[in-house]
Parts: sequence; C-alpha cells; structure tokens
Amino acid sequence: MGTELIRSVTVQKNNVYLTSKSNNDDQPYRFWHCESLSEVYRKEGLPGLDREVIRMLCEYAQLVGNHKSIARYRSALRSKKATQIHQQFIAKLNAAYSLLSDEDKAHLYFAQTAVAKRFRQTERMLLDQKYTAMAQLCRKDTGESIQAPISTGRGDLA
Repeated sequence: MGTELIRSVTVQKNNVYLTSKSNNDDQPYRFWHCESLSEVYRKEGLPGLDREVIRMLCEYAQLVGNHKSIARYRSALRSKKATQIHQQFIAKLNAAYSLLSDEDKAHLYFAQTAVAKRFRQTERMLLDQKYTAMAQLCRKDTGESIQAPISTGRGDLA
C-alpha cells in the first residue's frame, strides 16, 4: 500500500487541486483536480477542506516540500495541541474498546456482531471529531480567516 506525497493544496474557483504523487510511482509530481476535496470545499468551505486534508495526512498521505499551502497543515499536525487531541481520541477509543466482550473484539472487522458494529460507528465518530479538532488548529496557527483561499496559482513548481 502506497503513501500519497503531497507538495501543495491549491484552491482555484471553488476547485481543489493537489500537486502529488504516490511513493510507489516513478512518475513526477502532477498537478491535478481532486473532485472529492472540491466537493467538500464547495459544501463546507475551508473548515471542511482542512478536516479532509488532515484525514488524508493521518491515514494515507504525507507532506513533502515547503510550499506555503501545506505549511499550515504541517504546523497544525506538529503542534502540542494536536498531540493532546490524538491522546484524547486514543483514551476514548480505548475506553470504548475495553467495554467489548472477547467475542466482539474478535469480530470487529469480519462477521461483526451488533456491538462490534456500534463500536466501529463510535470509532468513526471519534475520528471525525479528532480530524475536525485538528483542522481547527490550521486556522489558529496561521491566523487565516475561514473564507481565505489556501493558495492561488498552479502551485506545481513547489
């Protein structure tokens, strides 16, 4: 499984573009329109976009380079507050997990019991809360307003 390497996140005319590539790919970085992030941006604005970029960075992507459009994400993720948010998430998840029976624990992903399904829903809810809280750090660290675009221009030369 590969990691997406992100060099820039650019918003142009309500569309979100990434300059990225897979770490498994020998091809150069490419500047491309990301429809899923664009849809989130159009519906939720910068807070939603920040949440989804943070989700990507926590689950399957990493930042590379020094493009100004990714500095806010790097700063937020490296902050002490992000560590605290993550620790709170782990504590809540562990507390919910400790309430599961051995049978439920054995079936968290396959042949799930009803209780295991509820645990997975709780896990998704806690992850959304974590990513939302971390996304708020992007604006606190940079002082950007919620309506400000992340970047203008192509950003593919970063």
